[in-house]
Amino acid sequence: MKPYLIALDLDGTLMLDFATYDEETFAYIRHLNELGHIVMIATGRPKRSSYFIYKALNLHTPLVNYNGAFISNPSNPNYPITDYRISRENLLDIIEHIRPYLINVFCEIIDDIYVQNYNEEIKPFLHIDGGNLHTGEIKDILPDNPNGALFFLQKEAIDILVSYIKKNYLNKLLSRHWEIDDNYIVEIYNPLVNKSNGFKEACTYYHIPKERTIAIGDGHNDIEMLKTAEIGVAMKNCNPELLPYAKYVTDSYQAQGVLKFLKQFFEK
Repeated sequence: MKPYLIALDLDGTLMLDFATYDEETFAYIRHLNELGHIVMIATGRPKRSSYFIYKALNLHTPLVNYNGAFISNPSNPNYPITDYRISRENLLDIIEHIRPYLINVFCEIIDDIYVQNYNEEIKPFLHIDGGNLHTGEIKDILPDNPNGALFFLQKEAIDILVSYIKKNYLNKLLSRHWEIDDNYIVEIYNPLVNKSNGFKEACTYYHIPKERTIAIGDGHNDIEMLKTAEIGVAMKNCNPELLPYAKYVTDSYQAQGVLKFLKQFFEK
């Protein structure tokens, strides 16, 4: 069989949480590597909290972090780096606009973390290990344009912030929002950022045609990647907005959905 390029999301797809994964699934992915298929990770996580998975899978491919805001190949320093940023000035303006409703905010420049209030509530979102933590008012501690930012807000402020960004930063910033563990979060990011960028670059670099591409994910941030791949696969428990772009729906992480699809596809 000619080699396929397989792009995998982490959280909710290949991982249950920060560090929990299924060893049988990982063993099969390593087997696909040995057969010559090209497996890559495409995640919203920073490099520091995805590199151990990269190593566990014996990968030598590009690593897509921050949903495509930062793309590198840890095994190949000559691979072209992608590093998309948002404007520091725009970020500071948004912070001031939403301040009456602001609970916390943090942003990152690769593996430097800049957080307004470091506390136990924010800690799980920061993936501190391997990073450099800076705490204080963002305007005082942020030295340059960051790769993106996450706002933790009072619930009623979600629409206020999203509307403000649309009105004042059209074509400059995009946003998405979600709720997790009673936290109401808005992410702002560069409009050029999506996981499909790293996916397309890898296809070109490895000379893999579209008809031999697979992407598996579960979130809204996987939409562009599934649209780009010939074979888009959504997890059973995925964001409903992902389903229109999936040719297949596999089982959840708990039911070894990634393993089931890959075995069915490559052993048919």
